[in-house]
Amino acid sequence: MVRIEPQSPGHAPGLFTALSDERSYAFLDERPPSTVEAVRDRIARLAEVAPSGSGETWRNWTVFDGKVIVGYTQATIDGGGDADLAYVLHPEAWGHSVGYEACRLTLIELRSDPAVRRVVADTERGNRRSRALLDRLGFEPVREDGPDLFYRLPANAS
Repeated sequence: MVRIEPQSPGHAPGLFTALSDERSYAFLDERPPSTVEAVRDRIARLAEVAPSGSGETWRNWTVFDGKVIVGYTQATIDGGGDADLAYVLHPEAWGHSVGYEACRLTLIELRSDPAVRRVVADTERGNRRSRALLDRLGFEPVREDGPDLFYRLPANAS
């Protein structure tokens, strides 16, 4: 059973294991964490208020498949009410609907937040798994910019 929990420092060891596989970063501009402490520091940074003057709110969840941590979902909510959905999962979770369930649960959380007016996401054209996930969740493509594809979730999407 897939579930999400707000990220906490206690999730750091499990997230370190889940996020250490290089394959998860093929389409990301970051590298796997170097230590459990680096993950703990990231969680602490993300738990703080967004940078002053940014008008953003950060929301971060740890994804569990049963009792095992397999990744995270997150959203950056801007001052205009756009929540930018993102996710990273361990490759062993790919292809088993874990990403779909985790994002579906994240969307439920976001829809309950009165600051969120619209949910958006982006991925690279070559990331067919992410594109398929966004399609399955009901996102619609809205524009392209080089290798990047940008999506929005219609208000009536499930």
